[in-house]
Amino acid sequence: MTSSEETKEPRILVVDDDSTLLKFFKIHLNKFFSKVIVVDSPAKAVDIIKDENQEIDLVISDYKMPKSTGVQLAKKIKNIDASIPVFMISGALISEEENKKIETKIDNFLQKPFSVEQLHQYIDLGLKYRNSYSELLEIVGDNKKLLEMIEGKRQFRSIKDTEQKERAKEILEDLKIAS
Repeated sequence: MTSSEETKEPRILVVDDDSTLLKFFKIHLNKFFSKVIVVDSPAKAVDIIKDENQEIDLVISDYKMPKSTGVQLAKKIKNIDASIPVFMISGALISEEENKKIETKIDNFLQKPFSVEQLHQYIDLGLKYRNSYSELLEIVGDNKKLLEMIEGKRQFRSIKDTEQKERAKEILEDLKIAS
């Protein structure tokens, strides 16, 4: 890792249709992170993810938004770059069945209302996911393979190097424990 990578400030993208909440995220998170981008629609978020000059480390998205859900947004983001963790927030009451469906499509979930401390723990976990996913991407070498591995659809057989295979298993196990 180069010294510029070590000192790189995380870039956080927040997606929510609630302008008050977006303002809170922008003001509060800018106190701790130098690069916080807030947008009010999933379409704008996808445009930012596609922009190669915008390297996003974590997406925090509302679950229910007009014209799209956070889960639909997560799918689009993961198809572009599976190493970007997508975390959901929601104030909506969600059934257990719906919650299970959501959990299989996103990296983590935080129920509103939440405390500032919970938000910071949530972001710290998201940045850990980003580091782990980036390392896994280096090992597997392909976005589609990484996405399948994260979703549990790809086995480790495709990784030929024994040390890399063990490291990939270790990373995924650490992420399960951290959740």
